[in-house]
Amino acid sequence: MPRHIKIGLIVLGIGFAVSLGFFVDIVGRIRSMVNERETEENPFTPPVQPLYSPTDPPMTAKIFFPAADGDVLMTAEDETIFKSAELTNRAKQILQKVQEGPHSDKMFASLPKDTKIQDLFLSEQGTAFIDFSNTISINHPGGLLNELTTIYSVVDSLTYNLPEIKQVKILIGGVEKETLAGHCLLLLPLEMDLSITDVMPRQDQTAAAIK
Repeated sequence: MPRHIKIGLIVLGIGFAVSLGFFVDIVGRIRSMVNERETEENPFTPPVQPLYSPTDPPMTAKIFFPAADGDVLMTAEDETIFKSAELTNRAKQILQKVQEGPHSDKMFASLPKDTKIQDLFLSEQGTAFIDFSNTISINHPGGLLNELTTIYSVVDSLTYNLPEIKQVKILIGGVEKETLAGHCLLLLPLEMDLSITDVMPRQDQTAAAIK
């Protein structure tokens, strides 16, 4: 075979290989884009795990909210939750009640609109770590008293009803923040404080305080 024909065939083969590689790359990119679009349009949502079973007994929980009458900063209303075996699930039920807001017109909602509870973790030492969405700060009206009631609506609702929880650490957007909206410090875990409420401690809490 003449030399110039061999060279021509080699060049043609190289060109074909480059073209094929380019085509495969384009197809791969198109498939990737389609898969991404399908994922965005049809995101997989994992099944929501129930926080209690039908056999779990009911229990009454006091859920703390800002008081509307002005005589006291905070008050509480009784809500029914279920005594699930997992302490974390009981804590989540209480936080859901806080998130839903009060049923009585004598109280105000404590969490800003669209605030989501992103995660909850309980340590062996009795600290509840709660991660709220950024909207708890972004949509917060601000002011010392408003921040105080938002924070202690969460802290008191958990620590009053669940003695296993000794203190609460609030995170925002997955990270530690210095304050909620410029006033109340969030750097340290917070313990129950009923001094701004009209609710008396439970008997076991009073006995523990005396000891």
